[in-house]
Amino acid sequence: MLNTLFLQASKVSKPELFGIEIFNDDFYKLVVLFGLNLLITTIIARLIYYPFNGKKKQFLFAYLLIASVVFFLCFALKAFKFNTGVAIGLFALLGIIRFRTDPIPIKDMSYLFVFIGLSMINAFSKKMSVYEIVFINTAAITILYFMELFLKGKTITKPSSMELVYGNIAKTNPERREELLAELTTQTGLKIERVKIGKMNLKTQEVEIKIYYKN
Repeated sequence: MLNTLFLQASKVSKPELFGIEIFNDDFYKLVVLFGLNLLITTIIARLIYYPFNGKKKQFLFAYLLIASVVFFLCFALKAFKFNTGVAIGLFALLGIIRFRTDPIPIKDMSYLFVFIGLSMINAFSKKMSVYEIVFINTAAITILYFMELFLKGKTITKPSSMELVYGNIAKTNPERREELLAELTTQTGLKIERVKIGKMNLKTQEVEIKIYYKN
């Protein structure tokens, strides 16, 4: 008798709106997993990427936005039965995202892969244990942080550069390069290491040069 009542209760249809369920148990999973993903990506973006990479606010905005959209996309699509090949293909497709300005550096691109990868893992983590989810996200944060500390200790200061218009084209001759460097150092007060010669104007005897100096 009790089994019959249970089966009948389980068959009761849930409220729908235009054929869409108004509420189901996946909503709780969505809220919890999205909260976790937002926390992890915010820690990586704000506490690791931002201070170690020149405080690029535009990338900070882009990474958090991409991570959230990828999470929602994967969570919505996981209702379909994905096999391993489809999941890898989706990761590769999302991984080729580029910004419409100049190509981003390899390090920034690596961070993009991290945000996409973690967001996909967190969205598809329905069959994973809590320990596994926490371990994966904690490991990613730890690896990124210590790698940034390692790179910071190994960073070599690159010389700054500046473009100028020089009014004595004769001194750009390779035989007079030391004389040119000495004159530019005196006039600018900068520790100039090398000079790159650009376009020359024979009429005005001017030449475009790019100087490289240490701060």
